[in-house]
Amino acid sequence: MNWLGKLFVVVILIMSLVFMGLAMAVYATHKNWQQVSVDLKKKLTDAQSENQKLQTEHNRRVEDLERDRTAAEQQAAKLDAERVALAERITTIQAELDGLRQEQSKGIAAVASTQKINESLAAELTELRMTIRKTIEARDAMFKRALDATEELHKANGEYNTARERNEQLTKQTAGMTAVMREKGIDPNTDPGSVVPTVEGVVSKIERKAGGQLVEVTIGADDGLKAGNTLEVSRGAKYLGRVEIIQTSPDKSVGRVDRAFQQGQIQEGDRVATRIKL
Repeated sequence: MNWLGKLFVVVILIMSLVFMGLAMAVYATHKNWQQVSVDLKKKLTDAQSENQKLQTEHNRRVEDLERDRTAAEQQAAKLDAERVALAERITTIQAELDGLRQEQSKGIAAVASTQKINESLAAELTELRMTIRKTIEARDAMFKRALDATEELHKANGEYNTARERNEQLTKQTAGMTAVMREKGIDPNTDPGSVVPTVEGVVSKIERKAGGQLVEVTIGADDGLKAGNTLEVSRGAKYLGRVEIIQTSPDKSVGRVDRAFQQGQIQEGDRVATRIKL
């Protein structure tokens, strides 16, 4: 083996030590993989720079060796004696090289393991980014719902304020109407359904049936009448009797003459009223 081979052996030894140190540094600092990745990149850059320097040195030495080769050939006889010693030394170096190769294999395995870990971290980072994106989308949706809810709340507050003002108005109106009813002698707690409106009309039709007499009047449900109300019948100043309403329509009603109150013959055109004024 000549000087060029020895130089390659030394370069390989140095590079193996560099990569082994780099692998051990990466493995020892595995807790912060992002920092480890940054450190590995820096060390790789440094190793590449060192390798470049070694390559430059190698090229320079190759040139020197080329210059020395001619002189070495001239000194071949002298170096022949040294060949045996160099052969023994080469054997020793070969054994050392084999050991370094084994260490290099271990370093390569460590680097491969680190690469897998980096790939796993990259996958986890991608998943984390997706999770963050989904979280942001969920946050935006919740923010939109909050805005919609706020708008609904403002709308509800507006409706509430309007209802409150209307309630105050109705309360004032109710208080006023209660005062008026009490002034007129009407109990404010009276059931509205039991109040018979004060209306007047005339008998428009008479029909006699077995067991009673039916009359049709010109006032109906639109005037506030309903079944069960009673009407008083009169002609001029004469009271003729009472009619109980049995059926209503919007503009007319049908009633049955109450014989217990009848004081005269009821005819078409007679006046009817809920409260008679003679």
